[in-house]
Amino acid sequence: MATINDISIIDSNAAEATQVDSGSERTLCSPSLCGSKNLTIFGRTISSERQFNLELVKDYHLVYVMEGSTDGLIHFDGEAHVAEEGAGVLLQPGESARFEAVGSNLELLHMITPKPPAGVEEGLLGGPGYFFNRATLRRLSDASGGRIRRFCAESSVELLDGSRLTPTNAIQAGEMHYAEGGSSPYHRHEGTDVNPDGAAHVYMTFKGRGRVEVGETSQEIEPGTLLYFPPGVPHRLHSHGGTLDYFEIQAWRSFKTIVMSEEPLGLRWYYDPVAPGEDPVEWNQS
Repeated sequence: MATINDISIIDSNAAEATQVDSGSERTLCSPSLCGSKNLTIFGRTISSERQFNLELVKDYHLVYVMEGSTDGLIHFDGEAHVAEEGAGVLLQPGESARFEAVGSNLELLHMITPKPPAGVEEGLLGGPGYFFNRATLRRLSDASGGRIRRFCAESSVELLDGSRLTPTNAIQAGEMHYAEGGSSPYHRHEGTDVNPDGAAHVYMTFKGRGRVEVGETSQEIEPGTLLYFPPGVPHRLHSHGGTLDYFEIQAWRSFKTIVMSEEPLGLRWYYDPVAPGEDPVEWNQS
């Protein structure tokens, strides 16, 4: 039976920081650190009045602002955007972006995944990248009412005009919020024919406390904890003593989810109504 020892639990607050031109860099997950084959994650502090440049990237890069400011800027595709909490960019290979810290530091979560094979993409074009922020992302609520999510990268999420949020299956990622008492079903993720090794699966906690369960074992987690789940390892996450905010990542986005608990509501999610009185529309995850 799987136990808590089968996952990687990394305290990002204690991770060794390397000084770089933009500020500091901490490796939080990588093939050598947590066994992730398709995902590398850095925690970056961009010091005030400095910049972090991503020039003509080789792989897919997703950069999310964990702590921002109204003066900091994200430069992408000829435009400057406010580097506020919950903002960021998805870059496809060949694109560039610049993060500018003004008046205070920027704290970034920087994720990198290689371009997936054609079978994973399922006919998607794979580009272009885009800027996002929390206010422009569609909110989804689960059937229990205990969980809310906003994807910043997910190919099956539809915008209001019917187009896809993300034109690639390279990465699935977004914010998760658990109300007090909120919990995921006990579940596991497995590989597919086109991605037999399965997806690299990570939670990165920001605010509140939680408890992760694997088999009959569990561990409490605090803000700044990164959890890496190898494919096939079952798990469940609970909020603990209040609300819980974290960031969830899957790379590549080709996996099967098997629900192992008796969950009458399962993994059903609904877009929040656009106008008052409208019925919620179920998110089609396929």
